[in-house]
Amino acid sequence: MAASHEGRLSALPDLLRRLLDQPLRPLTKARLPDSEALYLFYHDEEPILVGSPPHIDEVRTLSPSVRLAQTVSTGGLGLPDVSTRDHAPPPMAARWLRLNDEEDRVMLELYAAQALGLSVSHPRIRAGLAG
Repeated sequence: MAASHEGRLSALPDLLRRLLDQPLRPLTKARLPDSEALYLFYHDEEPILVGSPPHIDEVRTLSPSVRLAQTVSTGGLGLPDVSTRDHAPPPMAARWLRLNDEEDRVMLELYAAQALGLSVSHPRIRAGLAG
C-alpha cells in the first residue's frame, strides 16, 4: 500500500540523510548497479546530479567526457585543456539508496535537488519546473 502524501513528505529529510550516509562508491561501468535506487552523482567529492533510472542517460553520465569536465569546472565557463591530460579522468562516483516505490524516488529526487542545488533527471520534475 502506498504511503500518504503527508507521510511521504515527512519522511523526506530522513531519506535524504540515509542517502547521504551511504558510502561513496566509484562507478566504473556505464551501467548503474540498482535500477530501483536514487543516485547522487559526484565529480571529485562534489555532488553534481541526482536521478534514477531510466531517466538518466547512464552511458553519458558515467563515461568521462569533456562535457562533464566543462560543466563541473568553473560553472561551465571554461573548457579544460584535455590535450595535456596525462591520465584518464577519475571514474564517476555515487551514493545510492534503494527505494522500491517510484513516487518515493521522484519525491526524494526533487527534495535532494532542492536541498543540494542540483539538476534533476526525471522528466515529470523537469516539466513541472519548466511550466
